[in-house]
Amino acid sequence: MTRNEHASRKNRESLTKRLGKVGQMIRERDGHACQYCGATEASSGAKLHLDHLLPRSAGGADVATNLVVACRSCNSARHDMPLTRWCRQIGVDVRRIRRAAARALPTTVAA
Repeated sequence: MTRNEHASRKNRESLTKRLGKVGQMIRERDGHACQYCGATEASSGAKLHLDHLLPRSAGGADVATNLVVACRSCNSARHDMPLTRWCRQIGVDVRRIRRAAARALPTTVAA
């Protein structure tokens, strides 16, 4: 299967497109930085994605409290690993990640 065929599968629209402004607000809330390693597009050129704390494959929803910003490297390495196991593996406090996801979204998004 080619990349275009993979991306054009039914229900394969990107999470950022599905969420629209909410996705931008999550990025703003998280300071445009990976919540696992701290990488930013500006500092390291890292491509940032939205990552589900509870993966969709385990019943996680596309809601702000279940999403954080993650760099491509962290997002790919974690895959569908449980959050507690992933945080233990990389040496990050899982409570910090959950608190970040629970913070209120900004009311406006910078242009």
